[in-house]
Amino acid sequence: MSAFRDAVMPVAEPCAPEPAAPGPSALEPSPPEPGRFCPADYRLGARAFLAQPEFESDCLYVAGGLYGNTLALDALLALYASEAADRPALVFNGDFHWFDIDPAQFQRIERLTAPHRRLRGNVETELARAPLAGDSADDAGCGCAYPDDVDDGVVERSNRILARLRDTARAGRHAAALGALPMVARVRVAGVGVAITHGDEESLAGWRLANDRLGESWGTGLAQCLHDLDAQVMASSHTCLAVADTLEDRGRVLAAINNGAAGLANFAGSHAGLVTRIARHDLGLPPGARELYAARVGETRISALAIDFDRAAWLACFDAQWPADSEAARSYRERAVQGTALQPEAAARGGFVARPVLAQPAPAEQPGVQPDVQPGVQRSGVQQARA
Repeated sequence: MSAFRDAVMPVAEPCAPEPAAPGPSALEPSPPEPGRFCPADYRLGARAFLAQPEFESDCLYVAGGLYGNTLALDALLALYASEAADRPALVFNGDFHWFDIDPAQFQRIERLTAPHRRLRGNVETELARAPLAGDSADDAGCGCAYPDDVDDGVVERSNRILARLRDTARAGRHAAALGALPMVARVRVAGVGVAITHGDEESLAGWRLANDRLGESWGTGLAQCLHDLDAQVMASSHTCLAVADTLEDRGRVLAAINNGAAGLANFAGSHAGLVTRIARHDLGLPPGARELYAARVGETRISALAIDFDRAAWLACFDAQWPADSEAARSYRERAVQGTALQPEAAARGGFVARPVLAQPAPAEQPGVQPDVQPGVQRSGVQQARA
């Protein structure tokens, strides 16, 4: 399904002798629903990437979907600081805000991410957009562009989360700066070009690099876009479910990797976040790093690294901002506690190979865990609720 799909197909009203009153034609398409479409200013394509200057690094971290998790951010920054590379780079490719409606938490995310390269995701973009009055057809809601198979309740809750977070951002006068961030970036690591987006190559909030869609996207524009950019790797996030794949095309190995979420659980039986690492192949992993899967592309090693953080402390922080029965608790808390149904082996495709890893640190028992909390969206047997 295209990220820029058409509005709902019109359905004629039942026959009636006379129209009751002048109004919109029954043959006109229904307006798109907030949270289910991509605004026109989300459009990307090769030109959007080429408009950004390329920079070089020998060890690149791409962390999408931090979602306001300050505990995951602390763990990520500690992991990144332990790298031995001469030219490391950390890119937050959007949605670093989401659960952080508390002004102090929001400000902490801003302060600790600002020294690094930041791209805006749909969350940051919609935080910067002035709220629209009434039922405007231009209201993108959370900007998630949810597909039709995502439950309406998830979409509505995400729209309400965004509205509350926008109040925090505007009160702290952060909105304008977030809206001025770029949407994409280009990096060269050991001679391998890397294109970074929040969604996909077509849209800021596109779903073409989703776990259940990436395979078909290679032949419908993704491979061609990478060739147009003289790049071999596309790094993304947005869909909140990890996947990585390779393709041999025109004598080159191409790769696409979606880190799922840096600030949410990604796999079964694990609460760890996930970050993409693209580094010179001769650079060893930092001490204590848990590499879940990896592939060799050119002179680089592309890895998915676990972000192990204090789950008990994070749940306390989350619950203080989003108590039981709140929008975020209903959509996300069960995933934060239990993880998803996905295994790393199911995320690693093509040339990516799942690695034997050290066991995740055992979490403390979680008081107050409610097994009847509504789970995230079930897509192909995998819990998925996202911003």
